[in-house]
Amino acid sequence: MHRWIAWLLAALLLSACAPRGEREGPAPAEAPPAAVRVGYMPNLTHAQAVLGVAEGTFARLTGLEVNGRLFPAGSAALQALFAGEVDLLYLGPAPALNGYLRSGGAALRVIAGAASGGSVFVVRPGVDPSDLRGTRLATPGIGNTQDAALRHLLAQNGWRTRERGGDVTLSPMAPAEILSLFSRGELDGAWVAEPWGSRLILEAGGVLAIDERDLWAGGVVPTTLLVVRPDFLSRHPDVVRRFLEAHVAITQELERDPDGTRDRVQAALADLQGRPLSDELMAAAWGRIDFTSDPMADAVAEQADRAFAAGLLGARRPDLSSLYDLTLLQEVAP
Repeated sequence: MHRWIAWLLAALLLSACAPRGEREGPAPAEAPPAAVRVGYMPNLTHAQAVLGVAEGTFARLTGLEVNGRLFPAGSAALQALFAGEVDLLYLGPAPALNGYLRSGGAALRVIAGAASGGSVFVVRPGVDPSDLRGTRLATPGIGNTQDAALRHLLAQNGWRTRERGGDVTLSPMAPAEILSLFSRGELDGAWVAEPWGSRLILEAGGVLAIDERDLWAGGVVPTTLLVVRPDFLSRHPDVVRRFLEAHVAITQELERDPDGTRDRVQAALADLQGRPLSDELMAAAWGRIDFTSDPMADAVAEQADRAFAAGLLGARRPDLSSLYDLTLLQEVAP
């Protein structure tokens, strides 16, 4: 009896000390979540999310309830991801990189691309975009994708912001506030995503200074990525796979029928924002966006280098080795 008890205690100790993940047998499959929580912004560059939520495509192809949540900017969306309040998120490359690095790679994985282009720099008439010293400029948020692009432009030309001892005032603010201040002549320029760029031009008399696609090889400039929380991906890979199938299907439709999908996005945004965008505005903005599920990894790496040089990603050059998980995309994309 004593010998049997000793063997039992030894077995229990060995079991308790065995490294997790080395135990025999597959992990039990988890039940699907009650709902999939998707974050996005009411921008044209988030068109897949706008249509997928409004038209029920995400819910239909995942077979689950899908709850969409709108955010005013990437920084707010990122905080919700950190807090576990969303499972998948349409996000600009700059906040995606920031969130990945701040969390030591634990907060998110990029699983697909969504949009290229649709990011513009607009100035007031009379402002010389070749000399921005002394100007008052704005972006939708510190460290967001447009903010990183504008800071890169300033650094390239030797112009410094006030916090760095220069005379360029660069302020983060909501796009609606940018439009209001620009209309009143209190801003000289802004780097924003569509449709806000076209609104600055058509509604506030702005002048297109830079279409960001013109600054990148082949015109490929990542504007929106699709990211997921790693724990959600590991627990519910089949759900993420079905969501990706829906994302790819909507992207193909956007590419195949730009006019028809533009009208549907226009209607969905009118419901979200309480007012329709004009046909002229939609046509101008839509023509500056290229929709794609391509993750655009090389271009994102270049954006990371630029953001690092601008001081937006900390003191050490970023290691992006775990930023992407494209296994499921390779299975569902044509």
